[in-house]
Amino acid sequence: MAKNKSLLSGVAARVNQGHPPEAPETSEPEPQVPDRPGPFSANISGITNPRAPGEAESKIQKTALQRQAWVDPARCKPWVHHNRAYELLNEERCTDLIAGFRSLGKQQRPAIVRTLKGEDREGEDGQTYDFEIISGARRHWTVSWLRQQGETNAQGEPYWFLVVVRDDLDSTAAFELSDAENRGQKDISDFERAREYRWALDSLYEGNVSRMADAIQMERSNLARLLGLTEMPDLIVDAYPSILEIRTHHWRQLAPYFSSKERAKQEAAERISACARSIIQARQNHSGNIPRDGAETVAMLTAAAKEKKRGGDRTQILETVSAKATGKMAVKIKRTTRGMTFEVPRASGATKDEIYDALRKAVDEYFEA
Repeated sequence: MAKNKSLLSGVAARVNQGHPPEAPETSEPEPQVPDRPGPFSANISGITNPRAPGEAESKIQKTALQRQAWVDPARCKPWVHHNRAYELLNEERCTDLIAGFRSLGKQQRPAIVRTLKGEDREGEDGQTYDFEIISGARRHWTVSWLRQQGETNAQGEPYWFLVVVRDDLDSTAAFELSDAENRGQKDISDFERAREYRWALDSLYEGNVSRMADAIQMERSNLARLLGLTEMPDLIVDAYPSILEIRTHHWRQLAPYFSSKERAKQEAAERISACARSIIQARQNHSGNIPRDGAETVAMLTAAAKEKKRGGDRTQILETVSAKATGKMAVKIKRTTRGMTFEVPRASGATKDEIYDALRKAVDEYFEA
């Protein structure tokens, strides 16, 4: 928690560059966020512009209008550079928020959004939006899900999305604020962060890793490892059951094979790629012998890299079919440099029809004439 506060204070320091808000001329109390949907409440304070890329400070004074409001979640869409893969959010990943919203009857912490204008209001789904979510995608998904379920709070009111509108944020300030808010979230995967960081490095920090690491208060070595994850080939990414399962140390194990000019390692990279294709094919065929998580996936890929030639014949396991009655291996389908082989053990519990079907499907899908 202390670390996250430090990150947030660092971002705040860059947004408010040493210009504390002047004391109000009147003693009227500051407006409060309404407890239910209603007009915007305003909070006007003197702040400086977010710093521009390459500038340590910004001296331009600006007065910004920060508005808090309850809005229909259907009016909001995630920022295109948001660090979460929104399409992968579900009830399980948001279960803590769902329970909290139900208990309180409303959202407690506002999400951060910016107002959309012009063509930016049009979504890929053909819908028109008013705001883009800089931080708070899980809160948005939760409110949307509760409304889709037809749930209401204890007062019989539908759930609304609480936002603070920050139109003063440019892309750099928006990225840094979003990163600071979500750095401590364990449910954001390494791969999600890596994709966002790669965009930020190229678009906001002119490819300068040291400058970006300083801006987001991250060790340069840790940032470099995350950025390296974006070099993972799409074929390897697709072999995982989900991008949420991909970790930086997985690529550290595999990367040397793909970057080396040594013939032996290049051949190992080819075996890794072949193994990845087999995993993808097996998953599409709903085979029972597929890696269930990231750890099993990288273990299978690294095993393929270290596979030894035997008698000049390289063997690759394409698929393993299990017996429906017992779950035991019924057919193992292999590819060698000479063709395809099938291993059909005794007493697997599979019927002849199951075996015939497995062999026929294997020939249709893997045999190369």
